[in-house]
Amino acid sequence: MDAFYASVEQRDNPSYRGKPLVVGGSPNQRGVVAAASYETRKFGIYSAMPSVTAIAKCPGLIFVRPRFDVYREISAAIHAIFKRYSDLVEGVALDEAYLDVTENKQNITYASTIARHIKTAIFQETQLTATAGVSINKFLAKMASGQNKPNGLTVILPEDAMSTTSRKRLRLCRTASD
Repeated sequence: MDAFYASVEQRDNPSYRGKPLVVGGSPNQRGVVAAASYETRKFGIYSAMPSVTAIAKCPGLIFVRPRFDVYREISAAIHAIFKRYSDLVEGVALDEAYLDVTENKQNITYASTIARHIKTAIFQETQLTATAGVSINKFLAKMASGQNKPNGLTVILPEDAMSTTSRKRLRLCRTASD
């Protein structure tokens, strides 16, 4: 999901839309940023940052207390969407999961088509965007999902996976020998 907690807060409170917002603890109480909206990126604000640092980077920053009960409910709805396509769903966090759609319930030929269907269903049912990464294994799918955010879809094809993995391995070997 794209900036999940922050996106939920912006969806539920229209006055937060388009504004730099973080979900997390107060800067007055040694809080930490749990999620940051995309509007905060230009200020260098990210999750796990101390709230006092975040407010120093963006004095007009809006802080919202987490509503984990709401996030869990939305996550369950999103996981129900995943289950329409595959029983092989591995939840990583409330806002992230891996799906094996090799043999999917809809008999859709291409994983990228399934990803588009899932992204559409998530938006229609929750008014939230998701970014998907599709590849032959979890590692490459995770790498792909980090591209084209927010609301993107990136595919690393099997024929490209070997060259991607080989380049990374080569870089790791060079780094280790340097």
